[in-house]
Amino acid sequence: MNTKQPVPSFSPITRRSFLRTGAIVSAGLASLPLSARAQVNKNSKLRIFQIGVGGIGSLQRSGLKGHPMVEWAGFCDVDRREIDQIKKDHPNAWTCSDYREAFANRAGDFDAVIVDIPDFHHAPAILTALKHNKHIYGQKPLVHQLSELRMIRDGLRARPGLVTQMGNQRACNRGRMVSVEMLRSNQLGRPIEAYVWTGGISRGHYFADAWSAYPAAQSVPEYLNWDLWRGPLESEIPYSADLAPRRWRTFWETGGGQLADWGCHLLDLLYFAYDLPSPEAVLTHSPRPSNTGHAAHNQSTITYPGGGKFARDKFIVHYNDDALLPSFAALGLPPVKVGANHTMVVCEEGTLLLQADGAITVFRKGKEMEDEPQPKVAPRNHWKDWADNCLGDKKPLWTPFDIGWRITEPALLAVKATRFPGEELRWDAANFRFSNHEKANQEILSRNYRKGFAPPAVA
Repeated sequence: MNTKQPVPSFSPITRRSFLRTGAIVSAGLASLPLSARAQVNKNSKLRIFQIGVGGIGSLQRSGLKGHPMVEWAGFCDVDRREIDQIKKDHPNAWTCSDYREAFANRAGDFDAVIVDIPDFHHAPAILTALKHNKHIYGQKPLVHQLSELRMIRDGLRARPGLVTQMGNQRACNRGRMVSVEMLRSNQLGRPIEAYVWTGGISRGHYFADAWSAYPAAQSVPEYLNWDLWRGPLESEIPYSADLAPRRWRTFWETGGGQLADWGCHLLDLLYFAYDLPSPEAVLTHSPRPSNTGHAAHNQSTITYPGGGKFARDKFIVHYNDDALLPSFAALGLPPVKVGANHTMVVCEEGTLLLQADGAITVFRKGKEMEDEPQPKVAPRNHWKDWADNCLGDKKPLWTPFDIGWRITEPALLAVKATRFPGEELRWDAANFRFSNHEKANQEILSRNYRKGFAPPAVA
């Protein structure tokens, strides 16, 4: 929040006393100028409304636990079991099953929003929060559709004073922050190319098998509001346990497969280190196109402008799922046993290999280095730093939305291109469309939204 604006000449007020006076109650804090809202926040607690209580939602609450100035105003979930549990844990907070009602009826009762719902809900919920002048913490990938990237960008331009943070908490891991500084300073020379790979899509806790059709319809559990779970989807997809609560990541209409699910955790290193522009092109090879379910064994080549800080005229990122590794021998590296979810940056004087959890391996002249110097980095708290900024402090944030949507962009390009395997799609980033493939523009740029659930315009 911009606290450098001139402060109006009125006596200090707290959020509660402001509401008690009845001043602008219908609009609540959202109607205050940013300077006044900063003053309110500094004199009272940051009241948060969380949309999506289960699963990853508990991680956010845990991350903010113990912050003396954070208070949970309300919770929203379409699963009554989650609501019943959160009522026990937070008896003073209100609850609802439809977040739209909270914004319509309780917008003055909270200052910030956490969005922890499936990918296809992200843009509608985030843009609703932006429209209502709320600080936002939004899960990754930031949006589900390429067209929604522009919506977020434009919404941020309309609300420049809001504090935002994307949910790639690994960015604050010490090893990842050290890696950013090593690359940013060209400690290993200028970057040549990068290799990034995730795990595979196979039936488990978060995924069903690749290319899955929707399972046969099952009876909707009495505790689940399936209509609200569907939200913006126009299609009448049938309920099954392979969609809710977790395996929705498998399917084209609801998730993004491994490439979108892990992209913001792995590609972010390149954006933090090199401030990458938008990609110029994407080419994804896949055994067969994705259908109802996402494809697997995908190999993507994402092309960026190079030159200058880069060793070549183009900077190439090879982004694969299914733990499809590069040839270490071809890169002049010794054999190393590695698994899924790594980022490798090949530079002029060495190579950095980074695990998702922050473990660093550095190679120089084909040998693993035991004593590569590591820059010092200040510790960061992903969640509490966001809350502190909402309250008016000025702390560095690793992934505000203005870079979060840019990190989401290549992940979405790679996964959407699985509909056209083997066809290189030229990305016109200025206009958010493909310059060489009208069918792709028609089929993978955007979606139609069910009436009443579309992302609102933010002006």
